[in-house]
Amino acid sequence: MRYDIRSGICRIAKSMHDAGLIAGRAGNLSARIGDTILITPRGARKDTLHPSDLVAVRLDSDETPARASTELPLHRAAYAASPDVKAVLHAHAPALIAAGLRGLDLTARLPELTEAVGPFAAVEFAPSGSEELGRAVGAAVAGGAVIVLLYGHGVVAVGSDLDEAYDRLELAETSAYAMLLAGM
Repeated sequence: MRYDIRSGICRIAKSMHDAGLIAGRAGNLSARIGDTILITPRGARKDTLHPSDLVAVRLDSDETPARASTELPLHRAAYAASPDVKAVLHAHAPALIAAGLRGLDLTARLPELTEAVGPFAAVEFAPSGSEELGRAVGAAVAGGAVIVLLYGHGVVAVGSDLDEAYDRLELAETSAYAMLLAGM
């Protein structure tokens, strides 16, 4: 089963890269198995990940493996916020970033988006990898958000599995792109 989750992380990472939701070595993703998460390594390209590249991190420990993604605090906070969260994706999705910078409220302009994806939240800018960013994301997820816009930075999508989180991210990005095209 762990190999399937490892392969799933690599598959979704490549999909995120190929869809333009992440570029270069940016972005990160993880999946939960009990009290452990598998997370992408720091500084790795997501389009060429191999299952053996992933880093196992215990959620019941403060230990931070040196190879783990810089955004580990964000992932830990999202998992701690809700037992329903089994996957966390962090992307630098261009349309969502642009919509956030323009102050567009996607769910107010496209109410069916909340129905299709789930609740959205937005958090103020906090430095990458910071505990402050982790706390903000954790609070948003604890409040029910499944998509969290990180002002001037990116987006976090959570789900009960990798595919659900990816579907949410993809639909949110497509909707943001449509709003920007429409000049909304």
